[in-house]
Amino acid sequence: MTVKLQQIGTSRILSVPEEIETASNEYTVKNEGAAIVFTPVKKRQNIFATPAWQDYDYQQDIANDQFLQPVKSVGQE
Repeated sequence: MTVKLQQIGTSRILSVPEEIETASNEYTVKNEGAAIVFTPVKKRQNIFATPAWQDYDYQQDIANDQFLQPVKSVGQE
């Protein structure tokens, strides 16, 4: 199977035929010698958007952590 590049403005577009399964909508592109390598971009999940983080109580966590409690002065600090 061959495909052709199309010039649109200052960009060149390479259309992917339907028969080819794509893993992503976004790819990184590298030249490796005479070959052009397309690699899918892995999307990272925003851990702060998960329900566990949405319900996380920071103040309660600080209150329960013994290392984050106020300390009594020993000398002339």
